[in-house]
Amino acid sequence: MKWRHRYKIIPIVEGNGEERAVPIMLNNWFHHRGFGNFTTPELAVRAHQTSLLCEYDSARERGIEHYLDLAMRGRPDAILVIFDADDECNDRQKIQPYRPLGPELLQRAKQHLPHVPISVVVANREFEAWFLAAYRRLKTLRLIHRNARFPIGFDIEAPRDCKGHVSTCIGRKYSPTADQHVLAKSLGFGSYMGRYSRSFRKLLKDLEWLAQQARMIRQKRANPIR
Repeated sequence: MKWRHRYKIIPIVEGNGEERAVPIMLNNWFHHRGFGNFTTPELAVRAHQTSLLCEYDSARERGIEHYLDLAMRGRPDAILVIFDADDECNDRQKIQPYRPLGPELLQRAKQHLPHVPISVVVANREFEAWFLAAYRRLKTLRLIHRNARFPIGFDIEAPRDCKGHVSTCIGRKYSPTADQHVLAKSLGFGSYMGRYSRSFRKLLKDLEWLAQQARMIRQKRANPIR
């Protein structure tokens, strides 16, 4: 079925591999939810690194505000920002009073574009942690080694070197540009993912909210109160 009026969610990411992987993941989620009238660009808006989202400087093309403006060129119905916690967020915990980066960027995003639904999701600690959360499914699909296992009580969101753990699982050196979109294409959206990864659970919750808000805003524009 061809949809005449499609909703568009544009993602903003930081990594090279995520530029392709996140749109693939979103399109799979749309299909999973039966949202045939939702779409996303083939490539996400890329901020290259988390630090470029933090400090706003329009002249130097820095800050989440700059990347939101880039995303708006695609005329989105909603915007999803995804970045890794990595050291940028963890270093903030050493500074008091502690100000979590995710909520701070979300507040700035809402102030910059108050009429556009925006969500900020921090992958804890790296995007690759979501692959570790899906290791049972990826093992079934033979995308990771059949003997890949984690110790009992292993916290998937705790390790710093998630990429190294993924390398161990696939039996060779992991490459974000070569492997990330392949693994992202095979991610599932069952409740087990949320049990293993709190940040992935937040992603799914925020996607539901963005889709709901996109529909609501479009409906209000089509049927304005007189």
